[in-house]
Amino acid sequence: MVRSMVAAVAGLKSHQSKMDVIGNNIANVNTWGFKSYSYNFQDSMYANSINGSGGSVMAGAAGGRNASQVGYGSQLSSITTEFGTGAPSPSSNPLDCMIDGTGFFLVGNMVNGSFTNVADSGLYLSRVGIFRVDNNGYLVDDQRSYVYGYALVDGTGIPETPASKATYTKDGIAVGVTGPDATTGEYTITIGGTSYKSKQTTLQDQVNDWISAATSTTSTPPGVLAGYSVEFSDYQDGANPTVNWTVTRNAVGPDANAAVVQGILGAGATTVDGKDRVAGTQAQYADELSALRIPVDPGTGRQYEIQSYKINEDGTIIGVDKQNRTIAIGQIALVTVENPNGLEKASGYYYTPGANAGDVGAMKPNGGPSGKIMGGYLEMANVDVANEFSNMITCQRGFQANSKIITVTDEMLAELVNMKR
Repeated sequence: MVRSMVAAVAGLKSHQSKMDVIGNNIANVNTWGFKSYSYNFQDSMYANSINGSGGSVMAGAAGGRNASQVGYGSQLSSITTEFGTGAPSPSSNPLDCMIDGTGFFLVGNMVNGSFTNVADSGLYLSRVGIFRVDNNGYLVDDQRSYVYGYALVDGTGIPETPASKATYTKDGIAVGVTGPDATTGEYTITIGGTSYKSKQTTLQDQVNDWISAATSTTSTPPGVLAGYSVEFSDYQDGANPTVNWTVTRNAVGPDANAAVVQGILGAGATTVDGKDRVAGTQAQYADELSALRIPVDPGTGRQYEIQSYKINEDGTIIGVDKQNRTIAIGQIALVTVENPNGLEKASGYYYTPGANAGDVGAMKPNGGPSGKIMGGYLEMANVDVANEFSNMITCQRGFQANSKIITVTDEMLAELVNMKR
């Protein structure tokens, strides 16, 4: 009679475990990238009340008999993870992304150098793409783990260098003013050893007349700074007047007449020579994995100063720097797992490959089964709340029915004891 008690207790325990799973699913209904779990029952061990036997057709023999078995309740069969893709939720951060497919992000602590063997790398798998750039220019998630993918091949992905104009700047340039001439009423304005006439009486107007004459291309001969634009500022009038100036060549490219301008400015001028356009190189990505990082500008030896980001469907990360140039940063890797239910949960939303996970390998996103990257979105939990409440009701009723078995068994035992009186 107590077998029913044992079976009911086993049922209570297994239903309580299922309720634990349901509670965890509902608790994580708003957890990014969470995958719901399902609890699966199996019947427990059996005891043979009557053993089965085969029949015989010999004279006087009996026929066969089926075994009669009594079970001992239910127990856990498995807890499986539902790896279906959750709904996309828009994000204001352009580096946030999600996987539309079965793949995983590869994240973890720093691995020096590059590698190809994901299973032995000691890194984690993740479905949550909350990414940022840290102070060293590395792409990291919100758990401070580095994000791994395919870096640029050396010498590729260099943006175009546009042609530029030569510029010259100097502060505190002396302005010589003599006059006015008794006959013409003109002042003689001398800057950098070059003199031009002006009938203006204020320093600013006199300097403006000097600029017009110096940059004239129609005069005979042309002005000493013909082909340049000149800007003066911060006029300091008085006994020894000075101005600050900037001279810009009108044409792009190296300045063949730089010595003429520098001769006018004299020592101490800041000179930036013009440059011809240099074509960029198309981005190519390595076949080995490494932590993704903002690349170094070969022109300056420093990392590009990225102002905005975008992640494309193929996992390529594109930035725009202060000069409005498009900079290729790298390509996020997707990890494929032969048996996703063989993964084991680690801290937070990370997974580690278990013994039954099968082949684990990395690939570049291509829109196949492993999926594509959706930039500007995060993956919502794939918990079906309506289904969880339905499971909760059936689990509650199952628990209630098992507890009723215990109550009825107790009453039957009480009747048995009372028969003695």
